[in-house]
Amino acid sequence: MGWLAKDMSGGRSTAPGESGPLDRWLARVIPRELAEDDIRSRDRAFLLTRFTMVAAVIVLLFAPYFALYLKLPYTGLMNIFYGISLALTPVILHRTRSLRLAANWTLSCGFAVLLFESWVLGGVSSLAYPWLSCLPMAAMLLRGVRGGALWTLVSVLGVVGVGVADTMGLLPSGAALGVTARGATVVTVAALTLALGGLAWLAESRAEDLLQDLQRQKLIFQERSVRDWLTGLANRSLLTECLIQSWERARRHGPRGAMFFIDLNDFKLVNDEHGHAAGDQVLREVALRLQDAVRSSDLVGRIGGDEFALIVEGVESQNDVAVLADKVADEIEAPIELDGSTVHVGASIGIAFFPDRECHFGDRITLPSIPANANIARGEVDHESVRRLLEKADAAMYTAKRKALRFWVHAHVADETLRGTVGLVSEPPPAA
Repeated sequence: MGWLAKDMSGGRSTAPGESGPLDRWLARVIPRELAEDDIRSRDRAFLLTRFTMVAAVIVLLFAPYFALYLKLPYTGLMNIFYGISLALTPVILHRTRSLRLAANWTLSCGFAVLLFESWVLGGVSSLAYPWLSCLPMAAMLLRGVRGGALWTLVSVLGVVGVGVADTMGLLPSGAALGVTARGATVVTVAALTLALGGLAWLAESRAEDLLQDLQRQKLIFQERSVRDWLTGLANRSLLTECLIQSWERARRHGPRGAMFFIDLNDFKLVNDEHGHAAGDQVLREVALRLQDAVRSSDLVGRIGGDEFALIVEGVESQNDVAVLADKVADEIEAPIELDGSTVHVGASIGIAFFPDRECHFGDRITLPSIPANANIARGEVDHESVRRLLEKADAAMYTAKRKALRFWVHAHVADETLRGTVGLVSEPPPAA
């Protein structure tokens, strides 16, 4: 039935900076759903778009200086190439919905430009050579720990490769450097690349551990907020929300559903004679039996104390209710084995059907899924409707208990196919 599909899906958060005007503009480029199933994917996508914008501004500002004043070779060609790569980054991200592909494209283009400029502008003495050590940090921020580690290795290989080629005289001559100075420069830049990559790896791995722990704690708190701590069944809050959903489905598409209100008989004697620990064990056993007695599409919950509830959809006839109520009572009345002793508890069951127009709360709309400015429609279901239905099921349960019957159906049934269930009762089984 997918009771927790919306509540427990994880609820991926959007990037915290999306509220600014710049990020609202960038959000048009970033797909709402990314291929990477990661809690930080959307944050990294926004970081990638910001990085692209900053890099484009730097290229526009400094390209004339390098090309016209310093007159460095191939500068104009490299700037054109890098500008095209930056323009393609948001297109790749939007079309493929893959942060990994877009980030790798940006990093590859930046690495290629720096490597080429280092190659043609004098090797280890070029201005571009030390910038190769900055790639690992950018990769860690954009790709995470694994991708950052791979790009750290690639950057180190690039640094060492340029240094070896420069030492062997394969590159155009740059500033005159001795063998010792050239070797020291290569080792320094390579060590700096590893150090920056290592620091970024430590920071990213720690951040991912903290985020994963936070996500686990969030899921635990979400689970505890809708589950009964003792039995693991749905608590009253989850029962209310799920009953609203079932009610809406039945109201729109049919058929009707039924709400079972179950109260255990003689449970106080178990606590008095065997202790509260034994009472808790009985409640857990009853919870397991209730789940075995119903379909997987039905919801079992604990309202509190020794009171349980069932939400059953698709009630086609009066016989459905009678058969299920007897089955539930049989399961509960079966002997329960405790430590060296056997106890017996019974059940009084009250049943109310939904949709029930008497429980509709006029024109008031409080269902969170309905917008505040929506057109008012009579008969909408809200928490007050659920409360009134629970009161009817509770009243039917007390009627069954007073008459010493297994179950009792509330008298008001609006559906013609269920009118035959009014006053439907079941006599307790004869004593063996």
